[in-house]
Amino acid sequence: MVNQAALRAAIDGADSVSMKYLESARDKVLMGPERRSRIPDDEANLITAYHEGGHAIVAYYTKDSHPLHKVTIIPRGPSLGHTAYIPEKERYHVTKSQLLAMMDTMMGGRAAEELVFGPEKITSGASSDLQQATSIATHMVKDWGMSEKIGLRTMVDNPKSFHGETLGPSTSEMVDSEIRRILSESYDRAKHILKSHAKEHRALAEALMKYETLDAEDIKAIMAEKTTEKKKL
Repeated sequence: MVNQAALRAAIDGADSVSMKYLESARDKVLMGPERRSRIPDDEANLITAYHEGGHAIVAYYTKDSHPLHKVTIIPRGPSLGHTAYIPEKERYHVTKSQLLAMMDTMMGGRAAEELVFGPEKITSGASSDLQQATSIATHMVKDWGMSEKIGLRTMVDNPKSFHGETLGPSTSEMVDSEIRRILSESYDRAKHILKSHAKEHRALAEALMKYETLDAEDIKAIMAEKTTEKKKL
């Protein structure tokens, strides 16, 4: 990361590697390189602003979620926008509550699209989020003993495996049902948060449309302003 920052500073002809270059290098690692040559139209930007704002709102109001670092609608890597998080400290294990918080935050983008634009206007932009959420839910049920219905056991799909219990048809159906339940409940929690904080969500999306990128302090300021407005009403 430091090498990337130094290279960027040298290209710009800077005398030293300032914090600006270090932060830019960190963002490149966390969110991927900027793709300013790939500029979406206003409609796509608006959808992205509400989608990424959905992630941010759910993360902000969910206990055990990673702290927000930055939200942007500037295309980075393969995505049209990105919401980045920085853990407060290194985690040596992950609790069930933390896993659910991660899933809820992932669901925030799709939930935002549905609530703001309607179920017929949801996009393919949540593909990666859904893949990650499904992976977590699957591990919770099949590997980590975090489903009361399945119990304290591990499950394997390979009938030749010596590790874990082989899935029969009825057990496989029960496992699939549990995974779908966990995902559905996570989505419902994300929607509930977004409905409860619709004004904050809209303000965040509008700020993203205006400034393109918001850092943690920007987000806190927007949340604080809208909370104060609510108290005055």
